[in-house]
Parts: sequence; structure tokens; C-alpha cells
Amino acid sequence: MAQPSIRVVRDLHGDAVLGVQGEVDVANAPALRAAIVRAVDGRPARVVIDLGAVSFMDSSALGVLISGYKYAKGAGVPVVLGSPGPGVYRLLRTSGLVEIFEIIDPPDPSTEIRG
Repeated sequence: MAQPSIRVVRDLHGDAVLGVQGEVDVANAPALRAAIVRAVDGRPARVVIDLGAVSFMDSSALGVLISGYKYAKGAGVPVVLGSPGPGVYRLLRTSGLVEIFEIIDPPDPSTEIRG
């Protein structure tokens, strides 16, 4: 499996923004974990994980998001999720992560995948 593309930038507000593209699964979730840890260790105002270009996530990716959240919380750095597509948002909702994370720019409910 190919590694997901993860780009980390600092924005004007001091946030570390992780732009994630492609699939995040058991084979490449460690790359996301490492990027979250590096971002948190840089002590940004917050870490924004932009999921807008993520086409697929599995349970290992959810585990990475949870462990990253816990790591960041211990460091006093908030983590938010941004722009999840309908399929990714459905996974976040089903797993209960929408109750834990602040979600920036969630999908329009009318575009959500049902089933």
C-alpha cells in the first residue's frame, strides 16, 4: 500500500494544518501517527487534520486519530478535524468520534452516504 500524502503547514493563526490525501489504513496509518506527533511537538495553537482529500479510512486510522488526540491533549494542544467527505464523516459519526473531536466544515447532510 502507498503511504498517504501528508503535508504539514503552519497557518497565520499558529495552527499546524495536516493536509491528508488518499487512503489511510492499517498499512500506512503509522505515517499519520508520526505526522500528528511531529505537529504536536511543534507546540502549535492547535492541530487541524484536514480530511477533505481522504478517500478511505479504516479502523486503524480511527485508532491513530484517538491516540493522536490523547497525545495532543496531554501536551495541551487541541486537535480538530476538518472537511471530512461524506463517507469519512459517516465513519467518524458511526464510531462516535464526532462526539470527541471538533469538526470544521462537516459535509452537508444531504450529501451524506446512507446505508
